[in-house]
Amino acid sequence: MNTAHKIKSPEPWHPADIKAALAKKGYTFARIAREHGYVSNSPNCVLWRKWAPMERIVSQIIGVPPEEIWPHRYETAKRPRTRKR
Repeated sequence: MNTAHKIKSPEPWHPADIKAALAKKGYTFARIAREHGYVSNSPNCVLWRKWAPMERIVSQIIGVPPEEIWPHRYETAKRPRTRKR
């Protein structure tokens, strides 16, 4: 199989890169939780599963669109993908 012509989709950011970008802005997930009324460790969940409201909060702090941080979670129309049931 020739993979030379395959188009590779963008990779999501590594969780450590997201944490580092937040730290550069002076934030931790605990601070985000306090400022937005969440339990202290709940914002960490955004690293591992879809959570559109928290994705927007994190992306606003970092200054990068959520579809760039988590491209696999978004359709081309920049809307969160919906689960198929």
